[in-house]
Amino acid sequence: MALTGEEKRRIFEEEKIRNAMQGKSAGVSVFLSFLIPGLGDLYCGSWIKAFIFFFLDFVCLILVFVMGIGFFLYTPVWFFGLISAWFSASKSGRRQLEKIERSITQEP
Repeated sequence: MALTGEEKRRIFEEEKIRNAMQGKSAGVSVFLSFLIPGLGDLYCGSWIKAFIFFFLDFVCLILVFVMGIGFFLYTPVWFFGLISAWFSASKSGRRQLEKIERSITQEP
């Protein structure tokens, strides 16, 4: 029994939506930011935030060796890096779903 064109289209759309809803893993993103602030944002595709956290991480590490105060600055950078990675991962799934919905509604 062959599928009709409408059934094939519906199955294809459901498959696209299911794949889009998976998005990026928040656990992986937070773990990567646990290691290095900004790495989780890079994993999620937030290049600007990743660059900002990499830069702040670099500055804090230099301040640790030069002045000794970098540790007190590094802790908030690390903590906000974890939160940012979690938000980026949850946002990437929503962006993927919106992109799929737009592509479905634009089809003739």
